[in-house]
Amino acid sequence: MLFAFFALSITFYSCKSPEGNNTTIEKKQDTLLYKNHHDSAKYVGINTCKLCHQSIYNTFINTGMGKSFDVASQQKSAGDYHTSVIQDKIGDFYYKAFWKNDSLHFLEYRLKGRDTIYKRLETVNYIIGSGQHTNSHIQSVNGYLNQMPMTFYTQKKTWDLPPGFENGHNSRFMRKIGLECMSCHNSYPDFVLGSENKYQSVEKGIGCERCHGPGSIHVTERSTGSKIDTSKYIDYSIVNPAKLSIEGQFDICQRCHLQGNTVLKEGKSFYDFKPGMKLSDYMTVFLPKYKNADDEFIMASHADRLKQSACFIKSLEKSKNTKSLRPYKEALTCVTCHNPHVSVKETNKEVFNDACNSCHYEGTEGIQDKRLKMHDKNNGSKLTCSDKSVIRNSTFKTQNCVSCHMPSSGSIDIPHVSVHDHYIRKPQSKTITKKDKQALKEFIGLYAINEKNPKPFIKAKAYLNQYEKFEPRSYYLDSAAL
Repeated sequence: MLFAFFALSITFYSCKSPEGNNTTIEKKQDTLLYKNHHDSAKYVGINTCKLCHQSIYNTFINTGMGKSFDVASQQKSAGDYHTSVIQDKIGDFYYKAFWKNDSLHFLEYRLKGRDTIYKRLETVNYIIGSGQHTNSHIQSVNGYLNQMPMTFYTQKKTWDLPPGFENGHNSRFMRKIGLECMSCHNSYPDFVLGSENKYQSVEKGIGCERCHGPGSIHVTERSTGSKIDTSKYIDYSIVNPAKLSIEGQFDICQRCHLQGNTVLKEGKSFYDFKPGMKLSDYMTVFLPKYKNADDEFIMASHADRLKQSACFIKSLEKSKNTKSLRPYKEALTCVTCHNPHVSVKETNKEVFNDACNSCHYEGTEGIQDKRLKMHDKNNGSKLTCSDKSVIRNSTFKTQNCVSCHMPSSGSIDIPHVSVHDHYIRKPQSKTITKKDKQALKEFIGLYAINEKNPKPFIKAKAYLNQYEKFEPRSYYLDSAAL
């Protein structure tokens, strides 16, 4: 459900750049070791960051990342508790969510006629999810965290079983929340090594350091008066994603917005990757590839889908020789449209259309005039939309290229949600039926999204993982044997 922080650090000025920070912008910054990559760098927490970055903190805590995880409270919950009864027909269980005083409870029960013949009452300790799409629920038993069998889907305002609990797979109160899950939906927890799902403590939401790296060295240098002119140089005490290479910036986003079948490299853990590092040195993420299924995608596949877009591919080619201190400005990246410090709900809709217009319109008028005149072939400007005039008029007047070129649809892994497909392309024909589409769908193989040529051993592990964790289909075992 995590986009990379588009933070421009507080600019510190001095007459001369400190030794070790006068790196020219021609160098590939990602090949240089940031000071906070060292093991001595410690995480200081979001409350320390806000002491100097209060305005950024004030907006960030209202983003999906800032609201990703917290203790169960009525303030955190997005649920509607007037209609909170659901049924697992296969397991023959009913579930009801309700508040008693300040505690959220789930009641599991079974009926025989009108009689209740079984019931189990459990307390919810944490809510996971910002509430933009879902609220799921976690129970802590002596530090062991398990997902509970109810999710509130906010867009449709409905309760249902969580993803993966459907179709006879209801694990009730026993789905273990391991480090892989927690490390994307929250800041890094204090995990008990050797366990599967025990934690000494967990944070309350994704913090600044997930995208900027550990902050202790940065805090020390700033507090001792060290200054850097960040308009000309890179401050190597902390990672500013805006100054990474395009791939370096994508790796930060992909760490969580590229979920799938993740295979850790030998000796690595989900703690090890830090912003500014190369993600494929620590893990490789695989997804199954199918013929005739280009419109199917999972919820957290934003980076993968965007990279398939002609818009991204062409922008990457144009930006190869950039000498900018901020390379992302020469290409299409996540932060072209998304400021990770500001909630999508609070982002002016013009931001998204302006991103399209920056490449797809030529003319001398102001941006506002461009939108209103894009359908006019006689105004001396380049027309880039070929749809019918009635659609062009209504679309551009509402400033909404996204509605056609990034349509909203459901994901294949999470029910009751609607998300924008980040595979930017011309509107696709939907004449084929769902039944016919499934008949034409043909498995090609697993492909690594963040690594071009993974080693055969890594690919074999991916096929075994796919069989054991996702789909027990024989062709995964056949592919692993090869």
